[in-house]
Amino acid sequence: MSNTVTQLLSFTIIFPMILGLIRMHRIRASYQPFLLLLLLALTSEVVSEVSIRLTKSNAITSNIYTLLEAGVILYLFYTWGFLKKRPRLMIFLAIIYCVVWVFENLYMGLLADGFSSYFVMLYSLVTVLLSINEINSLIAAFGGNLFRNAKFLICIGLIIMGVYSVITEGFLLIDPDNSRVSRNIFNLFAFINAFVNIVYAIAVWFIPVRDDYYFSKRFKA
Repeated sequence: MSNTVTQLLSFTIIFPMILGLIRMHRIRASYQPFLLLLLLALTSEVVSEVSIRLTKSNAITSNIYTLLEAGVILYLFYTWGFLKKRPRLMIFLAIIYCVVWVFENLYMGLLADGFSSYFVMLYSLVTVLLSINEINSLIAAFGGNLFRNAKFLICIGLIIMGVYSVITEGFLLIDPDNSRVSRNIFNLFAFINAFVNIVYAIAVWFIPVRDDYYFSKRFKA
């Protein structure tokens, strides 16, 4: 698959981002960290593209982005309520994330010369578990169509990306020199990423409006 196609697929993150900007002023505050996550992803794609063209590597961009993404995802589950009820777990996960990231990127020197695979596997696994827990809560409490529920769709996207990341990073750690398989994995990621971005766009469309929006709109009228 050509680099142009790969780049176009990666920039499908623009679609949920544009929808998010359009609806940003009226969605519930608990979903704003998700919009920040989309903005981070889009910024990372742009900076990575520039970095590759200038330095032939996007290692620094990728490694910094993974730390920021992990933190924003934790905050998302905090605003949704699960981690807010468990502040010690939130603090524990944040500390573990920082320790593993610093160890891999600074102590082992992978920040500019490699990718923090162990950290990616760690936060991806935690994200999958948090998403599954959120879906279980939705199934128990939500009586409507889950595929029209923004929280459900976001969790599905996080699970897909998380599982894929755990599998691929684990494989690359076991067999880092298999360039043919690595290339196929990267190509597959482009399609999976594009699919998840479409799921995210649908999720943004279904993000519930904040409770005071229609009242304030009528008041201004």
